[in-house]
Amino acid sequence: MVNGEDKRITKRITVYGIVQGVGFRPLVYHIARKHNILGTVRNIGGLVEIITQSTERDFEDFLQELKTSECGGCEIVKIEIEDYLAEKFSDFKIIESSADEQVSIIPPDLPVCLECQKELYTDSDRRLLNPFISCMSCGPRYTIIEELPYDRCNTTMKDFTMCHSCNKDYTSPDNRRFHAQTISCYDCGPYLIFRGLTVEQELFEKEALEAAIAIILSGGIVAVKGIGGYHFVCSPFDESTVLDLRKLKGREEKPFAVMFENLSSVEEYCVVSEEEREFLESKARPIVLLYTKEKNHISTVANQGSIYCGAFLPYTALQMLLTKRCGPLIMTSANISNQPIIREDEVMLSLKSPYLKGVLYNTRHIVRSVDDSVAKIIHNKPQLIRRSRGYVPYPVFLQTGKQDIQILAAGGDLKAAFCLYKNGSAVVSQYFGDLEECSVMKEYETSIADLLRLLKITPELAVCDYHPNYYSSGYIKTLGIPVLQVQHHHAHVASVMAEHQLDEPVIGVAFDGTGYGTDGNIWGGEFLVCEGATFLRAAHLEYTPILGGDKSMRDAKKTATCYLLNSGLSDYIQDDRRDIIEAAVINKVNTVLTSSMGRLFDAVASILNVGQENRYEGECAANLEREAVLFPAKPEKLTFAYSKKSGIIEIDPKPVLEGLCRLRETVEIGALALGFHFAVADMINEVCENLRSEQNINAVALCGGVFQNTILTERTMKVLKEKGFRVYVNEAVPPNDGSISLGQTYLGLKN
Repeated sequence: MVNGEDKRITKRITVYGIVQGVGFRPLVYHIARKHNILGTVRNIGGLVEIITQSTERDFEDFLQELKTSECGGCEIVKIEIEDYLAEKFSDFKIIESSADEQVSIIPPDLPVCLECQKELYTDSDRRLLNPFISCMSCGPRYTIIEELPYDRCNTTMKDFTMCHSCNKDYTSPDNRRFHAQTISCYDCGPYLIFRGLTVEQELFEKEALEAAIAIILSGGIVAVKGIGGYHFVCSPFDESTVLDLRKLKGREEKPFAVMFENLSSVEEYCVVSEEEREFLESKARPIVLLYTKEKNHISTVANQGSIYCGAFLPYTALQMLLTKRCGPLIMTSANISNQPIIREDEVMLSLKSPYLKGVLYNTRHIVRSVDDSVAKIIHNKPQLIRRSRGYVPYPVFLQTGKQDIQILAAGGDLKAAFCLYKNGSAVVSQYFGDLEECSVMKEYETSIADLLRLLKITPELAVCDYHPNYYSSGYIKTLGIPVLQVQHHHAHVASVMAEHQLDEPVIGVAFDGTGYGTDGNIWGGEFLVCEGATFLRAAHLEYTPILGGDKSMRDAKKTATCYLLNSGLSDYIQDDRRDIIEAAVINKVNTVLTSSMGRLFDAVASILNVGQENRYEGECAANLEREAVLFPAKPEKLTFAYSKKSGIIEIDPKPVLEGLCRLRETVEIGALALGFHFAVADMINEVCENLRSEQNINAVALCGGVFQNTILTERTMKVLKEKGFRVYVNEAVPPNDGSISLGQTYLGLKN
C-alpha cells in the first residue's frame, strides 16, 4: 500500500509576476531537479506554466523553495495551483513557449549583474571587455521585446544568430546563460560600430571603442547608443565642451546628469547617504539627485549652479568601459530641444552638427524609446521625479473598484505618461515630455498602440483630464471609447490613494503650477477632501490675476508683480513694466485667475532676487530651495492669513509677501527663503487641522510637483506627523504630472 506522502500527484502551476526574461525558467528547472520533480516549464503569453509530477512531500518542498528563492530580477506576484491530468513524465524539461491572451508582467530593462561584470574584466573569459555582455539575470528587456512570450525569436536579438559556443551555453542547464535570450559574444554580435561625422569612415569593435574614447578625452562630444535610445556623451569638466553640448541640444539650460564609474567616484563629488547609496545601486539604476560637495570640480556650466548633481552608475557594459577609461561623463538623452530621445540609427547618423564628432552604435534595433529615470531621497525614502528605464513597465497593483474592466488613462500634457489597466495591474508608461511638441505627441500615440498590443488590452473606458484643450484628452476622445473626464488635482490625490490602497476619506494637498479647475480658473494650491470617486474643494490659495496665463509662467518677475498688485503691495514692486501690467490686470486684458502654489514660489524667488526667469520648468523654485540649503540660518517667521467664503477656506499670501519685501534688505536671504518654506508647511498643517476638526479625517496625501522640494516635503511631513496625521506621498510614481494617469485609472475604477 502506497503511503499518502509517497503517492504521486500531478499539478499545474501558473506563476504571475516578473517571470520572463529574468532566468525564472532555469531557476524552476534547477529546483525541480533538486526535489525529484518530473514535468515541464514554459512561457505562456506573459506567464509561466509549470507541470509537476512527484510525491506530495517533494511537491511541497519544491513549492516552498520556489516561493523563497532569489532570482535576479524576478518577482512572483501570484501562484495558482490546480490538479492536472497528464501522461507520465520521464524527466523535467524547459519546453517551447506558446502565445496566450493573458499577460502577466513584462520585465523592465536590467543592469549588468555582478557575475557579468566580473567576466567583463577577466582576461581568460571569451567575453572579455565585450560591451554587450549579459545573462539570464541582466540586460535589455522591455526595449527589445516585440511580442510575448519573451523568447529570443520575439526580440530584436533574433537578428543575431547564436554561435556554437553561445548555443552550448544557452542549452546547458548548469550554465548561467541557460535560456538567456540576450546571450551574445564577439562571434555572434551585436558589434560596436563607430562613424565619424566629419569623415564618414566606419570602425568596428575595439577600434570603434578606442575612437570614441579618444574623442571624449580630447574634449569632443560623441553620440552613444544605449538601451532605450542614444546619449550625448562628453566630459563634465571642460566648460567649452559643455557649452557646445548645450548648443547641440538647443541651448538647454537644465543641469546635466553625470555618470560615474562607481560609488567611490560619486562620493568624490557628492554627499551620499546610505539610502542614496542603495538607490544608486538598485536594479533600476536611476539618476539620483545628490547634494554636491563644496569643492565639486564638475563644470558650473554643466551643473548650472544647482545644489544637486544628477548622478548615476553604469547599467550597460559599454558604459562601464567608457567611464573606466574616461572618468565621470555627462550622459544626457540625445534629443534636440524638446524632441523625443533619438533611437533610430539612421536618424542619428544623419544628424549634421559641428558640435558632434561621431556616433558609437550597433545594429540591434530599439523597439521603444525609454529615457533614464530620475529620482531623489526625501524623508529617507525614494521619490521618483521621472519614471522610465528600470521601472517601466512594472505595474502598480490596484485591488479596488471594477476589477474586470480594461482602462486607458491619458494622463496630462506635461511630463506625459499614460496608463493601461487590466486584471488589477496598472501599467504606467515611460515619460514622454510635453505633448505640445508634434514629434512627442506622435511618439505618445504610437506608444499607446504599441503597449495596448503588447499587453493585449482592449480598453472599455478612457479617462482624461478635465482641461478642454489638452492634446492628450483630444486624442483619447477620437478612439471611440466611453470617456470619463477627471479634474487634474483630483487625479493627483487619487494617485496617492491608488498606491496606498486608501479607501477612507483623505485630505489631499495638491500643490503644482497649473491645472484646469471646475470653475474654469487655474488651480494649483488645493486642499481636496477625497473619498472614492468624489472630491470636495475644501481650501485653496486665494485667487490672483496673472497676466498671460500658463504661457507666462517663464517670467517670474511678471508673476511677482501680479501678486504684489493683488495684495496691495505695489510700493515694493521692482519691475519697469509695472504700469503696463497693472493696466492689463485692472482691465482684465489677457489675464487668468490662479490659485497656484507653483506660481507663488516663482513670485517669492523674484521678490528675493534669486530667480527672475524659469529657463526650464521649476528653475526659480529650485533656486529658492538652494538659498535655504546653502545659506542656512534661523528661518524668519512668516505667516499666511485665512478667511472662509462659501464654506471654503481661502489662504491669503499677503502677510508672507509683505514680510519678505520688508525684510529682504536687512535679513539674510537664506533665512527668508527657509522661512517661506516653513510658512508653507505650517500653513498646510493649520488647514489640515481645521479640516480634521470639521470632518474627522486623519489621513493626508501630499502630491503635485511642488512636493519635489525636499525642504518643504520633509518639513510638512514632520509637522503633520507631530500632530498625529497619517501622511502619504507618491512612491511608485512621481508626485508631478507623471502620476496623473495612475490617479485617472483609480477614479475610472471607482466610478
